[in-house]
Amino acid sequence: MSVFVCLLKKELRACFYSPIAYVVMFFFWALMGVNFIWLLSQLAAGESLTLSTQLMFSGPILTFAMPFVVPLITMRLFAEERKLGTLEALLTTSVRVPELVLSKFVGAVVFYCALLLPTIIYVYILKQLCPATINDFPDGGSLWSGAAGMLFVGALYVAVGVFMSSLTSNQIIAAIGGFALIFGSLVGTAFMAYMAQSPGLRIMGQYYSSFAHMMDFSRGVLDSRIIVMYLTHTAWFIFATVKIVESKRA
Repeated sequence: MSVFVCLLKKELRACFYSPIAYVVMFFFWALMGVNFIWLLSQLAAGESLTLSTQLMFSGPILTFAMPFVVPLITMRLFAEERKLGTLEALLTTSVRVPELVLSKFVGAVVFYCALLLPTIIYVYILKQLCPATINDFPDGGSLWSGAAGMLFVGALYVAVGVFMSSLTSNQIIAAIGGFALIFGSLVGTAFMAYMAQSPGLRIMGQYYSSFAHMMDFSRGVLDSRIIVMYLTHTAWFIFATVKIVESKRA
């Protein structure tokens, strides 16, 4: 465990000391601000109060920004070490590969969670703008459910990004590969869920669509089947990454 903690501290320092990380943070926070302004404009136009929580977590601007942002966070994790030759040197030590992969994954998830911190400010603003006669807005259950959904979806995206980074020594290729896989699956499953002619394809699309899941999470719906799906898919990509890195040691 002490080795894992040391590796995690190293990854957190690399994340929060990197200039690129703060460029990504600025870009994502700017998009979150645009999403929140759009949310306020919808409320000003007479939309229901319950719509605000949904737009905070499942607005199209935020939903389609994540496939761009997450690969930028994860692209350097293994690709940079392979390019510099430090990965091979690290694998010659007693460090266990699962600890190495998990430390990079957890470090990226922590940074991803830091990107979501402005949501706390937005909730406070909504509460202050809410009429005094309405005491249960924003709804706490929907807020926690939406935040959990962002965490589950984000963890899967990070796992995909870590997997793609382990395949190459080029950070740009890792970022493009992660974006292609995440964005392609997001758009493809959303198309199946809402535009497919076959009922079977629509059911399949709704089961796998991150866009549909975030809509449900933001409404306060926590489906155990969807949660298990995200956890198992995340675990699979982490396991695949471990096997790829272990092949480098061999």
